[in-house]
Amino acid sequence: MTATPRSRRLRTLAAALVTTAALSLTACQTGTADATGAVDSTRPPVPAAEAGTPAAEAEQEEAAPGKEAEKESGAPGKEATQVADRKAATKTTSCTAKGTKVTVTDAPRPINHLLIKATNTSDTTCHLYYAPYLRFDQAQSAVPFIEESKPQAVVTLAPGESGYAGVLTSTPDGSHPYDATSLTLYYAARSGQGSTGAPSHAALPFDSVRVDSSNAVTYWQTSAADALMW
Repeated sequence: MTATPRSRRLRTLAAALVTTAALSLTACQTGTADATGAVDSTRPPVPAAEAGTPAAEAEQEEAAPGKEAEKESGAPGKEATQVADRKAATKTTSCTAKGTKVTVTDAPRPINHLLIKATNTSDTTCHLYYAPYLRFDQAQSAVPFIEESKPQAVVTLAPGESGYAGVLTSTPDGSHPYDATSLTLYYAARSGQGSTGAPSHAALPFDSVRVDSSNAVTYWQTSAADALMW
């Protein structure tokens, strides 16, 4: 059966109406809402960025401006500060008169003993090597060390800490006694050869102290009790 021109026009018109209705329905479903809640089908919808997509990552970076710059500029500075702090904490030196306060007191026991106390007044850890080199007045040589008093480790003083040495001034068997009025303390070098730094001039507990040939001094100790054992 052959279609007439009129029937072809009717079918074409019906197809156009169906297409128009489908487009209108799609626009209503995908349109964006305005401030009143009405959907504007003339504007395309803005898809939400999904997590993990480049768009989502870009939004996160924009939401936290300067975060990456803070990591790049702040981390190295913080690390450098920590390294400097560790170096300052581990830095040590020999104790000298420049950063050490020395006091000399009379020990009630044992008799004829003095107690030397050296306190680290600096902000750096220092070491008291061996024993102090002592000279009473203008003595030709330093006071001998008591070798039996040598500790197992070097006395190390953190800022504010103290080390001690005991001094035997005289005994009944000593010879050539005299009354000393001054005391000079030299700090032993790490090598054990001579002294290091400037000496300390410590005031005696009395106007004078009786000293004889039995005069001797202990190695540096970590406590007053250990320094007065000899």
